[in-house]
Amino acid sequence: MKSIQYAACALLTMAVLPQAQTPIKVLFWGGTATGTHNSRALRDTLASVFTANNLEMHYREANSHSWLTADSLAAFDVALLYTTNQTGTDLSMTQLNAFVAWIASGRVAVAFHGSTNTYLNNGAVTTAWRQLLGAQFVDHDAPNHAGTPTYTQPNNPFLLGTTPLPAGATSDPGVNSATYWDEGRRHNQYVNDTVVIARSQLATTNVPWIWVRPQGLGWVYYNASGHRGSAWTRPEFKGQLVRALQWGASIKTTGIRGKAAVDALIRAEGNQLMVPGIGPHSVRIHNMTGRNVFSGNAGGANQYDLSGLPLGVYTIEVLTRADAFHGIFVRKP
Repeated sequence: MKSIQYAACALLTMAVLPQAQTPIKVLFWGGTATGTHNSRALRDTLASVFTANNLEMHYREANSHSWLTADSLAAFDVALLYTTNQTGTDLSMTQLNAFVAWIASGRVAVAFHGSTNTYLNNGAVTTAWRQLLGAQFVDHDAPNHAGTPTYTQPNNPFLLGTTPLPAGATSDPGVNSATYWDEGRRHNQYVNDTVVIARSQLATTNVPWIWVRPQGLGWVYYNASGHRGSAWTRPEFKGQLVRALQWGASIKTTGIRGKAAVDALIRAEGNQLMVPGIGPHSVRIHNMTGRNVFSGNAGGANQYDLSGLPLGVYTIEVLTRADAFHGIFVRKP
């Protein structure tokens, strides 16, 4: 009989981090478009939002992708993708594999809007990119407006504390208009481990709008919102982005947010999860949809039997009187 092994990485939540916490280092992987899907304009719009939320932006554009090496990526806590290079063939499999490995080691990629229709003419890279992001953009659905998004899994950690965008204008008011409008986006070729956490009612169809999927010990988050600036200035859009980046950074980063904080706390052998030496505490485990699948409360040195959980990826919370530790673990054969 195969033993069950666990791989865990977790850390203090943003809510309990001390004020002196070092900034979260965000790799913002942008593109070269200067009309819609303008990464440089989004960078400038978000500058003050990043500063206000202890996020340190490191903006990089497509072309050489020189930052896609293990050594370079190690400097970042979380990645933000917007629209990189729609038809480009300049991303190599070696570079993409380095990025995938970085995520699989316990990081998170937070992807928005046109990131699902980039590198479309790049052979094996196109296929691997679709696999990483979880689906492939297919069309806009006439008459091309985003409709009304709703949270289908509001307890998912990527969504907690945020608000869905309202229904935007039903016709495109133009690039320079202040009226909020966003385009409809439909996808296909969904990866089988993709979990939809929000949907949107477009003109004729109800479609996945925000989803997550595991990549090794890390996660990929995708959000279809954000065609142009009228969406970026919405507080709902900014709130979703900040929440996703902050939770994503909490998976595996440096300092007090580091993996070492949890490695010293959580041990797993066979079917048993052990949380030794921290006094009274509780453990909560949720599946990828945010549904609670395990709860335990105890004091002193404790162990919990997880043999009833199916194999898969879960979020875990260990709550003490003073602190809350959040992260993910993978139960695998």
